[in-house]
Amino acid sequence: MHRIKTAALSLFIVLLVGIPVVGAADFTPVQKLLDESVADGTVAGGSVLVIHHGKVVFAKGFGFSDIKSKTPFQLDTPAVIASISKPLLGTAAFRLAQQKKLDLSAPITKYLPEFANAKLESGDAISRAPTTLELFTHTSGIRHSEASGGRPWFASWTQGKPLGDVVKRYAKEFPFKREPGTKFAYSGIGTDVAARVLEVAASEPRNVLLVTEVGHPLGMKHTFYRDASSLKLVGPMPTRYQRGKDGELRVTQARPVPPPNTYSSSGGSVISTAPDLARWLLMIRNDGRHEGKVFLTPATLAEMLDVFPHCSWAQGGFAIRKKDDAGKPVVVGHTGSSGTNCWIDFKNDLIGIMLTQTRGSDIKPFRKELEKRILGCVAE
Repeated sequence: MHRIKTAALSLFIVLLVGIPVVGAADFTPVQKLLDESVADGTVAGGSVLVIHHGKVVFAKGFGFSDIKSKTPFQLDTPAVIASISKPLLGTAAFRLAQQKKLDLSAPITKYLPEFANAKLESGDAISRAPTTLELFTHTSGIRHSEASGGRPWFASWTQGKPLGDVVKRYAKEFPFKREPGTKFAYSGIGTDVAARVLEVAASEPRNVLLVTEVGHPLGMKHTFYRDASSLKLVGPMPTRYQRGKDGELRVTQARPVPPPNTYSSSGGSVISTAPDLARWLLMIRNDGRHEGKVFLTPATLAEMLDVFPHCSWAQGGFAIRKKDDAGKPVVVGHTGSSGTNCWIDFKNDLIGIMLTQTRGSDIKPFRKELEKRILGCVAE
């Protein structure tokens, strides 16, 4: 019976991810951490998928998508991936650039003339408009996320508005913190502006172009921006949790569901699954190829992963976690405030994906320990 279940699970994973499953490595330390972390209330539940040398070596859901009902969190349970949305959108940008629809190094005024008169907080005009690359690498000079008004996705004035209207208000009412291209400052607003550049370049709404440029060609059938129409497609979503002052997990206040193709955080509101993200990350690992076809050329992919000045970020929006002696990125990844994490370790030929819906700031030690144990299980 155990062999039948294992075979069925392997087939299920092959259908989801499209690659074989092997079981040579011992992932007991990883499973032990997952079990203990659910039991002690560190995390409600989630999914973990690990790919080593191009093969799935570990793929499981753990814990609960809803604690009260004891609904299991499955491997293919959809989740809000939060800031992993940023490099996913960055991938769409490089795809458009490859098609000669977008100049990533051009001032954004080429696409968004409303920024022609943008000013600094001092009232002086900025010396030049930022580029789309600077928006994705958080070096644009736009207000950072921790600043007052830096998280407009929580503001009532953005709800139900087209992204274009929101970005026009940014240009008019949100002065730049500093000159573009001079300093790193993590900015979700900057990602919103980048998304609007992509809309203009592609002549498609942001929610549609993510599917057109990334989701559909990579077979990511459960990856969408969160809105009223996409929620009908992905089905029930996990409950989101955060840690209360008493240390217990509490249900996070529900967030409004945007009407189709209206504003939400461009860098934080994508829904996906672990198997879908595996398809995206495998394309990167496979030098831009997906199922034998070129998705990104080697030259485009190299640019997307290249280090950008004044920061520790790759041009496509990944955080660079480790470089080699020559300064080349060897580990890139991104985390999300909803408790998500993904990374590619080129040196060890390892892809890791961990999705939860337990607030990221509450589970940092868990996330870091999980990464450590995963690497320990595949180390050669």
